[in-house]
Amino acid sequence: MRPVWAAPFVGGVLAGATASALATRWLEGRRTIDRHVEDYRAHWGQRPEGAEGLRYVALGDSAAQGVGATAVTRGYVPRIAERLRTASGRDVLVTNLSVSGATSDDVVRDQLPQFAQLGFVPDLVTLDIGGNDVIYPGHNAATFERSLEQILAALPAGSFVADVPWFMVPVLGGQSQRMSVLAAALVERHGHHLVPLHRVSRQTGMLGYHRHTAGDFFHPNDRGYEGWAEAFWGTIVASGRLEQLRVAD
Repeated sequence: MRPVWAAPFVGGVLAGATASALATRWLEGRRTIDRHVEDYRAHWGQRPEGAEGLRYVALGDSAAQGVGATAVTRGYVPRIAERLRTASGRDVLVTNLSVSGATSDDVVRDQLPQFAQLGFVPDLVTLDIGGNDVIYPGHNAATFERSLEQILAALPAGSFVADVPWFMVPVLGGQSQRMSVLAAALVERHGHHLVPLHRVSRQTGMLGYHRHTAGDFFHPNDRGYEGWAEAFWGTIVASGRLEQLRVAD
């Protein structure tokens, strides 16, 4: 007969082993993410040369950098650029102003001044911001709304703006939902196109969450970024922008 303590003991061992495996994965994931931050920043720091082609400008946080993807080309911004290149039949020059760790007020302070000094009129603008506003101390729905108001007022009408991705942790999920509601209203008010990232990310559910995130359990992985690219691209197609870009001189 199995001792009465066997089941709880085995359960405790398995739970401990699972926790240890998760901790190991997280530590390895963090080291990978740290490398991504440096490498991907260096990649996007090289501004495109040449004047021929569509001009695509991306603003945002580490997601726009592609942090968490196995290669910088597997982030959602390069995926959009490649689809745009195929659909329009034109070359696409990407200027990525995003910064890993950025909050909405960082976009106002750092990225908007760079955007204003680009020296060209972009053909396509995308923005994802708000994930760090959810998790960083000192940020809340009110501060996010104020900063996003300034951002959307500065971007050209018809930009493609994502709401805030869903978080599996309930308290963070609630905050991201509140921010997404605010974002939707502001996007409509300023004449932009809303990318329903919150709904798309929430559809993965708790069981699918880890299949779409990198080893740090926070940033999207390749599969996650494919979902982000689909969300942006679906909105771009529905807007009719592609027809305009195909005939643009």
